[in-house]
Amino acid sequence: MSKGNWAEAQVSTIDGRVVLGADGMPLGFLGPDGLLPAVYGIGVPGRLGFGVGVCPEVLPNGMVGMYGYTDPTSENYGNYLTADGSVMVWIPAFYDLWGNGANGLPVNGVGIIGANGFASEAAAAAAGYALHRAFWDGGRRKSGFFIDKYQCSASPQGIAVSMKNEPPLSSSAAHNPFSILNGSPATAHHGSFAAAKTRGPRFSVASRFQFAALAELAYAHGAQSTNATFCAWYDAVNNWPKGNTNNALRDSADTSVIYASDGYLNCGLTGSGVPFAKTTHNGQGCGVADLNGNMWEICVGLTSNGTDYLVLRPSVAIADLTSGSTLATDAWGASGRAANYDNLGPSLGALTASVTTKLFGNAAAVFGSGGSGAEWTARCLGIPLAGGVGGTNAFGNDGLYDSRPSDMCPISGGSWLRGSNAGVWALDLSHSRSSSYDSVGFRAALYL
Repeated sequence: MSKGNWAEAQVSTIDGRVVLGADGMPLGFLGPDGLLPAVYGIGVPGRLGFGVGVCPEVLPNGMVGMYGYTDPTSENYGNYLTADGSVMVWIPAFYDLWGNGANGLPVNGVGIIGANGFASEAAAAAAGYALHRAFWDGGRRKSGFFIDKYQCSASPQGIAVSMKNEPPLSSSAAHNPFSILNGSPATAHHGSFAAAKTRGPRFSVASRFQFAALAELAYAHGAQSTNATFCAWYDAVNNWPKGNTNNALRDSADTSVIYASDGYLNCGLTGSGVPFAKTTHNGQGCGVADLNGNMWEICVGLTSNGTDYLVLRPSVAIADLTSGSTLATDAWGASGRAANYDNLGPSLGALTASVTTKLFGNAAAVFGSGGSGAEWTARCLGIPLAGGVGGTNAFGNDGLYDSRPSDMCPISGGSWLRGSNAGVWALDLSHSRSSSYDSVGFRAALYL
């Protein structure tokens, strides 16, 4: 590697633009005026500002950056307000490489490089990296996505909003139901589609790809952190984002984290966890909160016909999916499956439609390293290899429930009573579109 112009820095041979520090980790990218900081991309695992960034595109009408949104030292870095007051976080596109011990990374090591770290996808592929599936939508490569900072609650105007210290919505009539919103969305999981649209036609329920991308960012950040300076939830043993998981408004692994009750059982107000930074995906105030516990979150991108698992095609725009089970635009039903999904068969990695609860993590490789095909699809859905389960602290011992009912509706993250099985990786595939639970809500997302 050739020397750069910074003390103890090096320029990587990856298209000659990635600048590495003395510890071998990338500091940023070379531009015409010198080193471009993390504000231009996903940032550097273990360092300030990692996991969020500044949107490079023209914002939708009514959306504005919050004060400090371009400053990596600010708690509002990468945070934006929509016209209804919702707080959303910009997640810049990134390439990833999952370590298998033979591709330059140790087993279960992970490489994260921002989308401007390679001259092209071909250059990335030559280095073993692939663009995460979360950054494909409607047949187009995306520069990133917006996702709600908080779980959705109801505004006085009947809109599903992302606001701190509010009671989260649920798919059950017993607990802040979707039906209190404009248009009275159904009190069932599929009602989340109409609930998200109360904010605008281009908003959608967040995808499983997006949840998996956030989980991977959290994992990479924890692995490169050595203290809590830039990762508040860092711990030598319990090294993952914390949340409301112990059925007593605290985290099951860190009881210093406490939530304010929303008045229903032990559900907390979304975003009320203290210390707040311990509850975000990047351990900083600018991150996405409550991905571990509090409420399960409905997500899209994976379904079933009762026999096979099916994955949403990259050519489909998630915001165009509808909530029924009869139309070609629907996320469910025979017509919707044929029009929008690829059939993955009766198993995918660790998914075998068993009734046994599986736990994320193993000493062996947890995810596949392939940059295309089934391994890439599974990794970008957060689906482990067949040998990637068993349970380890590195993956929070998060739960994987892999049955496949017809019109399957995935939920992510766990709830207030799931204990260690809740977490950023947690995935439950036992629900259908018509399911209704007091511990299941959603958050919205937006592609530009």
